[in-house]
This record gives sequence, C-alpha cells and structure tokens, in this order.
Amino acid sequence: MVDLNELNARIERSFNAATKAGDSSSYGRLTAIFSDAETQLREDIQEITKDEISRIIQRLETGKEIGADDLKFIELWIVGDAGYYIKLENNFNDWISELARITAEISRIKESKPDFETVSHLRALIEDGKRVICDIIFYLEKKERIANFKESTLEIDREERGLLIKLLKNKLISKEF
Repeated sequence: MVDLNELNARIERSFNAATKAGDSSSYGRLTAIFSDAETQLREDIQEITKDEISRIIQRLETGKEIGADDLKFIELWIVGDAGYYIKLENNFNDWISELARITAEISRIKESKPDFETVSHLRALIEDGKRVICDIIFYLEKKERIANFKESTLEIDREERGLLIKLLKNKLISKEF
C-alpha cells in the first residue's frame, strides 16, 4: 500500500524543486512521481477490493443475478478513474474558451503572403491549440467511457456476462489495467 505521508512529501519536494528550477526536466521528475503513484494507487484499489470483486465474478460465473449495488461496484472498478476525474476536473469550459480564442486569432490572420513573423505566430497558435485540444479530448474520452459502460450494462446477456467476467478477471490480476 502506498504510504500517503511519503507520497505527499515526495510530491511537495518535487513540486517545490520544479517551481524553483523552472525547467522541463524538473517537471519531468514530478511527472514520474505522479505516474508511479498512479500505478501504485491502481494496484492498491485492486488489493483493497479484490475480495468483493471476486465474489461478484463468482456470481457472474454461476449465473446468479447481480444487483444494483454489484453493478455500481463494477462501474467503480472499471470506469471509476474516469468518474473521479470528471468530478474533479474544472477546466473544461476554460479549455473550450481558450480554443475559441485561439481559433478566432488564427482566423484574423488573412495575409496572402505571410512573412516569417506571421508564420511563426500562426505556428505557435496551432501548437497551443493542439495542446488545448488534447486536454478537451482527454476529458471527453473519460465521459464517453462512463457513458459506454452505462449503456453496455443496461441489460447483460450471456455473452456480455462472459466478457464482463473476462474483463474483471484480467483487471484483478493485471498490473496494466
């Protein structure tokens, strides 16, 4: 299990070092800490919930009915990361506004023979737009994962039950899920 005090201390130290240094490699080290923590926390969730998910898998395998609470637990297990991200994220509207600003600025550039400075400016706007679009796509993919899960579990037939069992078992034993 992750030691939350240790994790908080590592993040705080790395963040302070990155803001002080102000260079990409310092922020890269902070990113590595976040990535390692995400992996460890995912494994911790699997460890904390393995008994309950094993009981649900057994019910699925034996053809027993799974209740609303079971389905909610499965949802948290499969798309809970997306659900919590959606709850926490508060910049989506800012990203849409920023993309609107960028596209408006791009559309104001109407020179038929742009010079080096104009092309460089346009290139910077395009790069900034790509970055914002990535944030928007990431957010929307999370929302779509949740919606797809809900839609696919409205009615669970025999084939879907088998797929769900396979998915849950793989998630239970894999460090990649």
